Amino acid sequence: MNRFTRTAALAVPFAALFFARSAAAVPAPLPGEPVFAGVPAPRPPVPILFLTRSEALAQLGRVVAWDKGMQSTACVDHDAGVDGGQEQCRAGGIIEVESGPGNNVVESDNTQEAVFTWSFHRSLTMDATYKPQEDNAFEYLSTHPGYLEWRDGNGTGPNSYSIYNCGWGVRAVLEYEAATGDMSKHAYGDACAMHIYDNAGVGVNGTLIDAATSGWAAAGLWMWGDATAQATVKAKASAIGGLVKAWIDTSPSRVASRTWAVTGGAAFYGVMGSYMKDHQGEQASWVATVAPQLAGWIDSSQAITNDWTDWRNAHSAWNMLAHFTAADALGSGGDGDMHKAIALDVLAKLLAQDTDNDGAIPGSEKRPATEDQSWITAYLVYFGLRPVLLAADVGDAGAPDASGPIDGSAGGDAGGVDGGGNGATGGGSSDSGCGCATTGADGSAWGAIGAAMLLVGGVARRRRRETNRAR
Repeated sequence: MNRFTRTAALAVPFAALFFARSAAAVPAPLPGEPVFAGVPAPRPPVPILFLTRSEALAQLGRVVAWDKGMQSTACVDHDAGVDGGQEQCRAGGIIEVESGPGNNVVESDNTQEAVFTWSFHRSLTMDATYKPQEDNAFEYLSTHPGYLEWRDGNGTGPNSYSIYNCGWGVRAVLEYEAATGDMSKHAYGDACAMHIYDNAGVGVNGTLIDAATSGWAAAGLWMWGDATAQATVKAKASAIGGLVKAWIDTSPSRVASRTWAVTGGAAFYGVMGSYMKDHQGEQASWVATVAPQLAGWIDSSQAITNDWTDWRNAHSAWNMLAHFTAADALGSGGDGDMHKAIALDVLAKLLAQDTDNDGAIPGSEKRPATEDQSWITAYLVYFGLRPVLLAADVGDAGAPDASGPIDGSAGGDAGGVDGGGNGATGGGSSDSGCGCATTGADGSAWGAIGAAMLLVGGVARRRRRETNRAR
């Protein structure tokens, strides 16, 4: 019996539900998505905005409440007459966009992201308010699992979209288990891990989409293997990360490029969260070579499209995560502080777009506050607020915070930007599915820094699901 036997048994009924679906939607992403080159991020000017831990927690609190309102309650066959009615009920899934055509889209990645966000909030606050929403989300995922998202359109087999989805799936389950102690959703995480194990990877001349999504997924797979004490799973994750590293090493400037919903920053982050976990001796020189190539803020002040498909905030968010990751690796002082400042500069600019104070943000600066997007808001949390909160163990700007210490059960990706697990970082309960820590690599309070606006031009689009489908 192999490591995933019980998962395979669980996955069979899920898969059977989907075999009758016809290829009615546009795949997400399309193989021919344009790739845009970027430029390395410059050092930000003197910081002018300060984000305290209390403010970060308050922002997170607004997001979890907003996510509740984005959970679909409809249970009708949205695809009747299109694919024979195989999709059926979408209650519990998270809607893509607050208003407009994107409000018709419900997806697994959005749903897994919300599970992570609700669980992360509970880990920090001990507030179980959103447990019913998490249960509803897992009910949706039982019939719309992330590992079958390759069927979302004309897909003929596992692809970058399903691999990306499963990167969120393992993170959602790990954080849920850490927050609740409930292991009843573990099989879903196993199924997502199996999908990554079997399908992630990229060739040295492969696409940015494949490198970015496989890197993201490999880091998640390494966390899963670490949390479940499966050395073979961690080794596989490291091997996938090695393929992504080779893709970057072919041309390090690739980490500044962008396409669909991702940038090369996702590939950089993925290598650090998988391959470098098992090759620490290579990390310092590799980061010193590659990190200076990372892009930063993607200027979205100029219109490029007049609808919700302007997703430049997603690209900025991936770059933010990459810089937080580089800062974590380099530590305090010198270049580490520079990358931290760049990351916090991007975070400040994303937070500034929550103009209606509901916690959520739209796809770009050019889109209205009534068009906030669930997945991009999840990026704001996971890629930005989470590193700040997990590093702020000493309080705001080095002083005790009136909000009190962050609860030590915060899990998932604790221990800096990523990779807490059940390894040396410790913390967390042994049955939570993931060990935890609350400090960054240098133990500093990242939330005490912000920066003035920078302009780094760029355009890109992210295709998800065809928005004019009848649902």
